[in-house]
Amino acid sequence: MPGMPITRLVDEPPSPAPVAQVSEAGRFHRPRILIVKLTSLGDVIKALPVIDDIRGALPEVIIDWAVERPCDALVALHPGIDRVIPLELRRYRKERRYAAGLRALACDIRELRSHRYDLVVDLQSRMKSALIAALAHGPVVGLACGPGSEQHYDHLYQRRIPRAELAGLDAVSAYRAQAALSCGYSLPAHEASYGLRSLGRVPAVSGTALAPKFAFLLHGSSGTEKCWPEDRWIELGCALHARNLQCFLPWASQSERERADRLAAAIPGATVPARILGLVDWVSVLASAALVVGVDTGLTHLAAACAAPTVAIFRATSALHSGITGSVPHRNLGDKGVEVSAEEVLAAADALLAGRASMAKEVVEDIALRA
Repeated sequence: MPGMPITRLVDEPPSPAPVAQVSEAGRFHRPRILIVKLTSLGDVIKALPVIDDIRGALPEVIIDWAVERPCDALVALHPGIDRVIPLELRRYRKERRYAAGLRALACDIRELRSHRYDLVVDLQSRMKSALIAALAHGPVVGLACGPGSEQHYDHLYQRRIPRAELAGLDAVSAYRAQAALSCGYSLPAHEASYGLRSLGRVPAVSGTALAPKFAFLLHGSSGTEKCWPEDRWIELGCALHARNLQCFLPWASQSERERADRLAAAIPGATVPARILGLVDWVSVLASAALVVGVDTGLTHLAAACAAPTVAIFRATSALHSGITGSVPHRNLGDKGVEVSAEEVLAAADALLAGRASMAKEVVEDIALRA
């Protein structure tokens, strides 16, 4: 938890934190760290706060990040990351283009090995990520294998962090603690900061500009067990329409498109985007939203990282472990096996909207006083 002291790692005493040095030849050396966090979208977003933590503790350090496409475009929006190394580990396998996949992987590995690192931090701590980390030039540190994890991958590490060190922490805090343990600094006491930088433009979502006040209803998920019943989405959407919010229902697959069309037909004024947005576009769109309501999916966590007022609904996963954290305006509702009513979601949405209106009023009053 924030402010906790860093204890030792397995295998050897903790190394000093990488610091800038001047060589005997008089050359200034800035330490370089590689973060390996490959997938998935939600987990990559939850790991982003480690960048500001490392920057605060080691201001001279150069930070690179290895990640699978298409998340590379999102990671590149963080100003604290010096270089993003995109990897194509799944696309060609899914398309059964194995020869093309091997050629692409060879190019990615050359890019990965183009620099020597003072430290490689594997935040994923699985066999796939451990192999990528081991291919980089530098000593690797990651989580030790545990009873519920893949086995043997930690043989590729020079240092291992006991999983007990992170016991009881939510996902964001666990990543922050792992990075602190790896790099040798005390975990900062401040709340998590995601650091994403919007490009400042809001793309058209459905062929027209977004309404002045709009709410995104993120109904889709890779796991059907995470989805919220359609009748509750309709009840919520109608209530938001009565509050002068236009509802947008994005989709990422044909089944989600069909569900979005059904919901839009029952919610007055609701719109279904004509296309699937890229992650960079999503950052600008979500940052401008008056409200985002979503199930436990990557886009819901992205909305919170963009500081959009976000209500996250949990049905099949733990809100304590996977919930939104940090200073962003949010509410986590439900938990594994717990049902959430439309009334509960609407109450949480009203509280966030009231907070946003209060903040806007304070800004206006402050500008008036300065004038």
